[in-house]
Amino acid sequence: MSIRGSLLNFFLRKTIRKQFQSFDNPEDLRVDGGAPFRIPKDVMTETIDVSGVSAEWVTLPGVSNDHVMLYLHGGGYVFGSPDSHRELAWRFSKGCGVKVLVADYRLAPEHTFPAAVDDATDCYRWLLDQGYSPGKIVVAGDSAGAGLSAALMVNLKNLGLALPQAAVLISPWVDLAVTGESITSNEESDAMLTPDGIRKFARLYLGDRDPKAPLASPLYADLSGLPPVKVIVGSGEILRSDAERLVEEIQRTGGTATLDIWPDMPHVFPMFAALVPEAKKAVFEICEFVIEALGTRAV
Repeated sequence: MSIRGSLLNFFLRKTIRKQFQSFDNPEDLRVDGGAPFRIPKDVMTETIDVSGVSAEWVTLPGVSNDHVMLYLHGGGYVFGSPDSHRELAWRFSKGCGVKVLVADYRLAPEHTFPAAVDDATDCYRWLLDQGYSPGKIVVAGDSAGAGLSAALMVNLKNLGLALPQAAVLISPWVDLAVTGESITSNEESDAMLTPDGIRKFARLYLGDRDPKAPLASPLYADLSGLPPVKVIVGSGEILRSDAERLVEEIQRTGGTATLDIWPDMPHVFPMFAALVPEAKKAVFEICEFVIEALGTRAV
């Protein structure tokens, strides 16, 4: 692991991990403003209404106007926004050569399950209504947003809608029952998340709903018929087992899924591509996967 990667783990353990473990009010996690990285001047953003769901277009000059990444941000279903994920969105727009639509889906506890799934589905339907071909759409997300991306695809299949061409899931949270082996084995090594913290997120999102409901925890859904999926996760994450079991289940049902486990990288580490070489490399590899799926090119 690089020196910068080690420093990132140290910083997250001393700050974000403590905050996620001990918060009392979700509002405490909803900080105004974006990630503390400079956004290039040629990045274009536009806030739009998508069938009643707020969303943000993130694009750069030269990207394909016909190809889209629908991005669903992480944040335990209780925080996060296009602001917090603009840094990652512009890198995907540039590296994949696509327009990126970041959905600002409703958050818990004000809006519990299945509000986020409904909003994600409405955003995807809107893209279809705007004339975007499913074969030119990639769905992507991180953490809870990656779980939501998987749930979206299951819901689209249930509704009889054409699925996207491919999906990218970064550190996916797909088991809100929190039963993975790594929840225990990686409790000390995870630099950001704790078992108690994600159980708190799950309670806020689910309310009194079953944590194994397929659209809340897509690990328990019928995952057959999904498009190719790329999953990445850090080796020391408590959610590593979620990623491993998800890929195993997709493969068991005849689908195509690849799993990249990055040694010692923290939760959703590609968000730190401006600082950490491993994160920058991971973004590059994700974009290679998207380019191969869509036939686009970096700009």
